[in-house]
Amino acid sequence: MEQLNKYRSSIILGLALLFIILLAVYMLVVRPLGEQTDTYTQNITELQQEGQLLQTRIAELQSHQTDNAAVTTAVPDQDASEQLLTALEQVSNKSRTRLANIEFQQILPGDAGNSVGVPVGIQAGQVQMNAEIEGGYAQIHEWMNQLQKMPRLVTIDSFSFEQPYQPILTAKVTFTAYYTVQ
Repeated sequence: MEQLNKYRSSIILGLALLFIILLAVYMLVVRPLGEQTDTYTQNITELQQEGQLLQTRIAELQSHQTDNAAVTTAVPDQDASEQLLTALEQVSNKSRTRLANIEFQQILPGDAGNSVGVPVGIQAGQVQMNAEIEGGYAQIHEWMNQLQKMPRLVTIDSFSFEQPYQPILTAKVTFTAYYTVQ
């Protein structure tokens, strides 16, 4: 007992140091890995949901085999960029927004950048677009609604606002249009 009392301060200091080391390992290693896992799980879930929505929409379109024109309109045989630009201009007019800038990037089925799950057996190419839209909150919201109502199969990947709380906002919207590859 006398030995224990003699080294009590050293033992307490050692236990405190051990506790601090364990706390540091937890805060610097274990906790960030858990947060990354949660983020990855959420991203996987979102991608799976998007893939399911696309599969549902394609299945819905294919169930209407009598109306082949609707399928060809939704997922044309070529990228049909000119028709897409015309449709985007109509969407802007309907929503009273201004399409300030738009950039296109074509992704073929074999490209590594093809991250959206497309049903097996369908050779789908993608035209990914980054657009800048100017207008109020309600007009930008209406623009995205009109984009989703287009006959062409289009998904909105992301959007963000620049200069919030201004009367005229600039929104950056990333969306993807699909087409079949022959």
